[in-house]
Amino acid sequence: MKRVKLTNTNEQQVIKQCIDILNQGGLVVYPTETCYGIAVDATNSKALSKLLSYKTFRGSKPISIAVYDIDMAKRYVDLNEMALNIYKNYLPGPITVVSKSKGTLEPPVVSKQGSTGVRIPEYKFTLKLIKEFQRPITATSANVSYRPHPYSIDQLIKDLPKKNQSLIDMYVDDGVLPKNSPSTILDTTLNTLTVLREGK
Repeated sequence: MKRVKLTNTNEQQVIKQCIDILNQGGLVVYPTETCYGIAVDATNSKALSKLLSYKTFRGSKPISIAVYDIDMAKRYVDLNEMALNIYKNYLPGPITVVSKSKGTLEPPVVSKQGSTGVRIPEYKFTLKLIKEFQRPITATSANVSYRPHPYSIDQLIKDLPKKNQSLIDMYVDDGVLPKNSPSTILDTTLNTLTVLREGK
């Protein structure tokens, strides 16, 4: 397990380390505009299984993905008029847009209904990471079930059982994040707007 403090001078080096770990099916804790999230390669089934072992008690609740921009989102989900409107007017930002999956991804990032939640994080480091990785990463908070959302790496480690800590390959530490609410989740699959979770 590695903990790296993000600075103005080491960003590119940290991104390279993250990509090496993601390519090997590893888990990376990373900062977002809401709280610290945990990433695996969302196209790697073994990595997704490892993430489910980490999260615990999740049941059938799907895990969202993070992409770099609208064009990247279109590779994985069908964007109808309602979804396109949200992407163009509100993203990047703390909103997860649920759309019909194109069949290139699998559970747990695809729900039983065949939909996928997509985020474009409003966080410079994370956007750069996804852009250079060229594949979607998981966009779920780094806490395990029933623990608070983590706004610092120290808080996260304090809340994590040793077993869960052992599954993390790298923490990207960008200090204490503002205590923003988790993302708002909007379901657009029927070309209407349904709020599944209200965030900021």
